[in-house]
Amino acid sequence: MEEQGTEAFQCSNGLSLPPDNVCDFTDQCGDKSDEQQCSNYERCDFENGLCSMTQDQSLQPGWTKRNGMAGHSLPFYDHSGNMSAHFLSLVSKVDSTSSDLRSRVFLPTNIQHACQITFYYFSSQVGGKLRAGLQTTCGGPVRHLWQNTAGLQNQWERTVMSTQSNQKFQVIFQGQIVSTPEQDEVIAIDDISFSSGCLPANDEILPCQETLNTEQELCHLDSRLCNFDSTDEGLRLCHVCGFESDMCDWASETSAGRISWMRTKAREVLALESIPQQDQSSDDEGYCMWLGAKDASTLNHLDSKAYLNSSVCHCLGKRCHLQFYYSMENSVLRVGLYSNKVRRNLHLFQIH
Repeated sequence: MEEQGTEAFQCSNGLSLPPDNVCDFTDQCGDKSDEQQCSNYERCDFENGLCSMTQDQSLQPGWTKRNGMAGHSLPFYDHSGNMSAHFLSLVSKVDSTSSDLRSRVFLPTNIQHACQITFYYFSSQVGGKLRAGLQTTCGGPVRHLWQNTAGLQNQWERTVMSTQSNQKFQVIFQGQIVSTPEQDEVIAIDDISFSSGCLPANDEILPCQETLNTEQELCHLDSRLCNFDSTDEGLRLCHVCGFESDMCDWASETSAGRISWMRTKAREVLALESIPQQDQSSDDEGYCMWLGAKDASTLNHLDSKAYLNSSVCHCLGKRCHLQFYYSMENSVLRVGLYSNKVRRNLHLFQIH
């Protein structure tokens, strides 16, 4: 990491501040003069959403905007002690959870002034990891900038980091936590600010690499490629479908008069009591695929089954994974492989 210039900021009351204390959502001067001229700073306090930041698509619950009065998990206030102020939190209830938060795309930095990033973070466990990195191409490697150390738990901490890049770039915050039987674990992040040396680009995404690394394992879904990059310490999801807008590349296969898979959400079919009241991310407005019958007579068939088929996949590596969430009762769910439209005698998954 490169250090930014050390020119001090002069407060209206005569105090001097280091440059990383300016426009960081905290009144460091005591008269708020360090928070008054921030129009050249790209920053977000999450009061009105993610601002220009985005989350990577994933089937796992990701960063969620909330305040200290929402829910029963820490933290119960933002870094300034305000219970009603919002921040982003990542909570793990079962197994492990990870999610990436991306900044907007920035222009290459100026030689004289590095891009400086200031933010506050909270962690409820020593094993919770929050990393920050820099990426210059879509799907490319993430250059390490910072990682939280075994500091104070259950307490907000302030971090400042600086970087320079001769290419357009995004800053990526990668959160990863492992749940414990005793309680929900959480990582939170708040008040991210980029200095005036971080110049926003008009691009919405980073430029992509023209060639693929042939040594990387590939999972090819008809019209798109996905790489599994071991530097991310986890699998990338090459084709994600939460069924929020449509069925993506999935199709329901059924015979006439039989039950079929239906894209729906609970509030649209209140009479169907077997539909979960929320999707897997606890969103009562979220969509899912449901298989059932409005009329019990439809279920009189001894062979009441329906298929939900993906598009054709070509897995060229050993790490092609399928991940999904399910809820069911009085049913059997099987997942299998088809080859040349013929079902192979291989059940990947079955539950009664």
